[in-house]
Amino acid sequence: MIASSASAKIATLVRFGKAVGPLLQQKTIFLENNDELLAYQKRLAMLYKGQPPRTTCMTCDAPIGSISFIKMGVPFSQCKRCGHLNGMHIDTDEYCEALYTVDGGKAYARSYFDPADVAQYDVRVRDIYLPKAEFLLDALRACGENPERLSFVDLGAGSGYLLAALDQVGIAQCQGYDVSTTQIAFAKAMRPGVRLEYHDLAAVYSIAETVVAADVVCMIGVLEHLRHPRRMLTALKANPHVRYLYLSVPLFSLSVFLELPFPRIMQRHLSGGHTHLYTEKSLQYLCDEFDFDRCAEWWFGLDVADLYRAFHLTYGDVANSLLPLIDQLQLGIDEKKQSSEVHMLWRLKS
Repeated sequence: MIASSASAKIATLVRFGKAVGPLLQQKTIFLENNDELLAYQKRLAMLYKGQPPRTTCMTCDAPIGSISFIKMGVPFSQCKRCGHLNGMHIDTDEYCEALYTVDGGKAYARSYFDPADVAQYDVRVRDIYLPKAEFLLDALRACGENPERLSFVDLGAGSGYLLAALDQVGIAQCQGYDVSTTQIAFAKAMRPGVRLEYHDLAAVYSIAETVVAADVVCMIGVLEHLRHPRRMLTALKANPHVRYLYLSVPLFSLSVFLELPFPRIMQRHLSGGHTHLYTEKSLQYLCDEFDFDRCAEWWFGLDVADLYRAFHLTYGDVANSLLPLIDQLQLGIDEKKQSSEVHMLWRLKS
């Protein structure tokens, strides 16, 4: 579905929904390793609770308000100014290093790849990342651009899936950066010659401001993992080469409320590296402050799939009766822009 708007602030290309089947097939680890993943999340929650209290909103810097709810012992507060959902502790260097870089980032990487063969790698590229790359190209064309003539950088490129997808759709000028030596090694084993470089956690902001020389910066599932997301947007705005930002972020959605009554189920959405969640309002706040226009948006999520997973792990195969309903139920959520995820293309105002 595509909608149009005359507003400079609202995207003129808007899509809703995505078939859930391929995503469920890719996320079988969530069913097979529920107890192990949940135990890991609980350890991270204990570490996070030990960090200093957060005093200002991650998005708008407004003072943190009162507790909205507590999840896995962690208090969360929704910002009254911009609507952002904040974990009420700081993502310190200690926490970020424990999550992303200790032992080469092996623990975190487990959610994003299974050390397998090239065929399985290609299936993940085809089912998950090729649609992302195709949407990006459609969005750029809707802005009057010829994507084949643009240069791209993928910040937080992980195992190189988006780089592989961009290569498949004909993008020749593409470079990736990541903090995980484990994921970089995996990417290079799967795709020898991939342009993917390592950097430490602290270097990402300087890379964004001074090293990146690309028209389009991609940050798929990255902004929410940064200790200082506002600093990242400041860096990109200061970079004279960058014209577009393609990002996906997790949203404060139904998945959060579905996780609360199932404490024995792995908490996919609000846990671990997701210590805060965006809303449409908080994303628009960032666009207004940092001078971005929303060019294109794709709203889809796994909220109903999360419900199915919780029911399946709790009640068994009887939950399979939900499977034929997932896409239609999820589309209704997506069309209200209440999905667990959104992909957006932002353009810096000239």
